[in-house]
Amino acid sequence: MPFLQYFRNLFLENGSVFYSLSKSLGGEMYGLFAYYLMSPYNFITLLFSKGNIPFAFDIILILKIATCGITFMYYLNRKKKAKFSNLIFSIMYSLSAYVITYGFNIMWLDSVILLPLVIAGIEDIINYKKFMLYTVSLILTLVTNYYMGFMVCIFSAIYFIYFLLIGKLKPIKKVSNKIGMFAFCSICAVLITGVLLIPVFVGIKNGRAEFTLSNLNLNRNFEITNLISKFFTNSFNIDEIQNEAMPPLFCGVLANILVILYFLNNKIKLKEKILSFIVLGIFIISFYINGANILWTMGNIPAWYIYRYSFMFAFMYIVLAKKRI
Repeated sequence: MPFLQYFRNLFLENGSVFYSLSKSLGGEMYGLFAYYLMSPYNFITLLFSKGNIPFAFDIILILKIATCGITFMYYLNRKKKAKFSNLIFSIMYSLSAYVITYGFNIMWLDSVILLPLVIAGIEDIINYKKFMLYTVSLILTLVTNYYMGFMVCIFSAIYFIYFLLIGKLKPIKKVSNKIGMFAFCSICAVLITGVLLIPVFVGIKNGRAEFTLSNLNLNRNFEITNLISKFFTNSFNIDEIQNEAMPPLFCGVLANILVILYFLNNKIKLKEKILSFIVLGIFIISFYINGANILWTMGNIPAWYIYRYSFMFAFMYIVLAKKRI
């Protein structure tokens, strides 16, 4: 709430994006603004008085959840003729356990919104050699929240390899062209957002955050058998947000059934099922092994909410479930 109030003051009361005396005894605000307040949804606060900022927060949260469903619906409708079932899967995505349990950290939801567009852009590069959607959506992801954008970049590389391999590999020259286009667009997106990212990383490096690999270890975060419970409802407790938590994975019992049927379906090629299993396995290992988990957060140990990237598991899980319909 104080950050949204600061955002409102910035435009209506001549505040500063670089420095504020309201931050403790005074301090720089650029890094804080880049992390918490770059979402265009925050302009909604300008429509409300100071006393109604909590109501503005509720409106922003509702709109972001709705937009998560819209972008996922757009992704599904691109693949085949629009079906009513696509609405069901979109609701699974927008009301997944991640959105419900982590969603009140509204600065993270922009990445949940943009992820389907990033993935649709990757498929455009591979299928049609079109790069605009991927580049623009990745830029927006990095701008709205650079921290979550870093995680989306990791998953983008994983998904690009996955989608490239499950397709029919054409002559090596054409494959290399697609790899080159993906790499070039990714680098361009990072460079374009450099005006925001470079000052932020300099400020954070001089602050409390430590981007180091010294925190990596092979410690287990939980008992692996306990993870099964996270695929079902009523498994949440307050530990979900603490560092002893387990990842929020539930996105509908129907999704569980359909994913099982996906792997049992003889019409789906064995190669694709193996690759799909590997992608899900990468996430499971990341949740389970502390060192792998920290890699997603740039080597920095997060303060609570330690599975901030788990919405990408939900995305992949629902996409696999949809393939069975």
